[in-house]
Amino acid sequence: MRDVPSQPDRPEVAGATEIARLAAPELGVEHVAAVLEWWEAVRRGTVIAGGVAGAVLLLLARIWLSEALFVHQIMMMMRTDGFSEATSGGGMLIRSIGPLLLATGLVTRPMALLLVFGLSQHLSGAHLASPQIVLLIWLIIGGAGPLSLDRLFSAGLARVPIWAVRSISRLYTASDALAELALPLGTRVYLAIAIAGGTGSAAWRAPFTGELVTAPWWTLLLCWALVLGLTTRPVALLLCALAPPTVLSVGAPHPFGITLMLLLLAAKGAGQLSLDALGSRWISTVLRMPGRKGDPVPHVVVVGGGFGGIAAVRRLRWTSCRITLIDRRNHYLFQPLLYQVATAALSPADIALPIRSILRDQRNVTVRLGEVVGVDYAAREILLTTDRISFDYLVLATGAQHSYFGRDEWAACAPGLKSIEDATAMRSRMLLAFEQAESEGDRAGREAWLTFVVVGGGPTGVELAGAVAELARTGLESEYRAIDPATARVILVQSAPRILPAFSSALSARAERSLRDLGVEVRTGAKVTDIDEDGVAIDGIRIAARTTFWAAGVAASPAAKWLGRAADKSGRVVVDSNLAVQDCVGVFAIGDTAASNGWAGASVPGLAPAAKQQGRYVASVIRAAIKGHSAPEAFQYCHYGNLATIGRLASVVEVRRLRLWGAPAWWLWGLAHVLLLAGGRNRATVVLNWLWAYLTYRRGSRLITRNTMDA
Repeated sequence: MRDVPSQPDRPEVAGATEIARLAAPELGVEHVAAVLEWWEAVRRGTVIAGGVAGAVLLLLARIWLSEALFVHQIMMMMRTDGFSEATSGGGMLIRSIGPLLLATGLVTRPMALLLVFGLSQHLSGAHLASPQIVLLIWLIIGGAGPLSLDRLFSAGLARVPIWAVRSISRLYTASDALAELALPLGTRVYLAIAIAGGTGSAAWRAPFTGELVTAPWWTLLLCWALVLGLTTRPVALLLCALAPPTVLSVGAPHPFGITLMLLLLAAKGAGQLSLDALGSRWISTVLRMPGRKGDPVPHVVVVGGGFGGIAAVRRLRWTSCRITLIDRRNHYLFQPLLYQVATAALSPADIALPIRSILRDQRNVTVRLGEVVGVDYAAREILLTTDRISFDYLVLATGAQHSYFGRDEWAACAPGLKSIEDATAMRSRMLLAFEQAESEGDRAGREAWLTFVVVGGGPTGVELAGAVAELARTGLESEYRAIDPATARVILVQSAPRILPAFSSALSARAERSLRDLGVEVRTGAKVTDIDEDGVAIDGIRIAARTTFWAAGVAASPAAKWLGRAADKSGRVVVDSNLAVQDCVGVFAIGDTAASNGWAGASVPGLAPAAKQQGRYVASVIRAAIKGHSAPEAFQYCHYGNLATIGRLASVVEVRRLRLWGAPAWWLWGLAHVLLLAGGRNRATVVLNWLWAYLTYRRGSRLITRNTMDA
């Protein structure tokens, strides 16, 4: 990978090698830079892994405490002398909702506070074991953790127009800040005292208490390291294996609770009041010199907020650069489910998410809403309609647009499906056809309104034809009086010898059979010769059809024209093995914008997984160039398989040698698409909508938002 040529009006970017030279000139620059880079990678990886592990462990702690609460309450109710006490007042409240609130993380702090101050005796007739008390204090000060209803509602509660609620929210925020200081220190001291209370030959004074205890020398060494916060994570993991047997042998606190707290320390670290924190600050300030906030960093511009663009931006999260993401729309769209918006199965908000929401926690990203109209490579600037943005590295992920193979006049009569605007317009056109048929008095005119033609037998065309046929036959029954929607005629036209040519011939045949079972007329080896608002000509034979949808072809964005570089027959920019545009240093193209032979020498398909892989790969190339490293090996696309759905319990899936069809393929198709959606709300909404439609044969998004017939 060649370096970006220096610009005379820009200061040189300081890389890891320069920082290492300033920090430790007496050492080998390359070695110090490598150590610094390794340290940053370890630190980032530890923070990410620790955050995930900590969230899971806090959930486990809440479940364990709720189970103890429930079991102790049941045991107390079985005692004759405790039954009335357990079923009265606060005991009844805890017995009924306490375990559920703790497990789900709802009003966790008040519930844990009640347990610590008074309700513990109602649970077991005696105070809870010490590890449970400490874990309850964790929940009081630090909260329930990310995997809880409290965290889900926290942002909304902070803005509730009620003074008391906002005050409690501010109190929670202050408690969270206190937790970063007090909880790790207190937990370390408690664990050291609890673990060192075993049997052995060495005597020592317990911290803060002065109590004389005995323990083996290796236990004392580890416990003092725990108290001081020195190499806390490995020490906590080592004690997980060594401490529980010692604690159990003397009948001290429950070993599971001790192990759980040790794992929490291993996940969250020693906290700010520790030698680990002092060492980390020393490395950050001394070895790396001053904060270097004024140092310039490379500017990476990503054009396009689709699969590839978002993947590239996310992979550059921890790279020393600033990123500008430009898109003419403010949302990230899951295009594989766009046809379900067009056929009234989902609403646009179910498959789209604001780009700013996705990248809200990535501080090195700026999102710009705008339309790119060109690239000035000589000046290294992106041209917007009203602005120019300079770049050091440029990633073009502009996607594709409809291609009518030179017959652009067909676009008005046969809309394609690439955006939410396309989907809502297509939905309105489809639903208006049924409305027009209902009010049409002429039989021939009514049949024309109830005839739908889908041009293109790829996954989009197959899924669109199947969804229209399914809606007409099962989703609109008993809703019209003058027409029977089930009599609608759906025609799928494919110029190739078979539909779904990317699939095996066996799965293609099964898909065609499923379409015919739905009532779709599949015409393969047929070509559309003309389209107008009144019908379609297929191989010269005219069919009266007032509604035609286009799913036959796409063309790349004008990125090749912007750069003045070579393009293939589909208009895609020709790139090399590193996805770099030829003769354009620091400029890359990915996804539908790029013509790459990274699939074992074959052309990379225009699929979402391919765009994501290319986005992550380009990010690794840019990161290597910023750090002064050599570029990674040439891009190689890993094909996961093909999926397409035809209708209810009818799909085809091909994953390498695995071939599925029917219900198993339909479940796998649904699971894959739900998991690939962005945002937990979208996943939950899509699942609920699909479940509702499956059980009731009803679709909830049958809204006509524009009168396309009058447009």
